[in-house]
Amino acid sequence: MADNTEAQFYTISDLIDLLPLGRNTIYRLVNKDDFPKVRIGKKFIIPAHKLNEWLEINIGSEISLNEVEKFYEK
Repeated sequence: MADNTEAQFYTISDLIDLLPLGRNTIYRLVNKDDFPKVRIGKKFIIPAHKLNEWLEINIGSEISLNEVEKFYEK
C-alpha cells in the first residue's frame, strides 16, 4: 500500500509484502478454507480486520498447509 493510511483490505500482493512468508506459502494460505478472504472473479480481497482476527485466533498454533499442498500436487 503506497500511502500511510491504514488499509481496510489487502490483496495477495499486499500480503506478500506485509508478511514474512514466501509467495507460494501465501497462495497456499489464502486457499485454505478457514482463511478470511473474498473472491471476486479471479482475485482475492482480504479484509484487514478479519486477517488480524485470524492471526490473533491462531497465535501459538501451527498452521497446517498439508491439505492445500495436496491440491497443488495434482
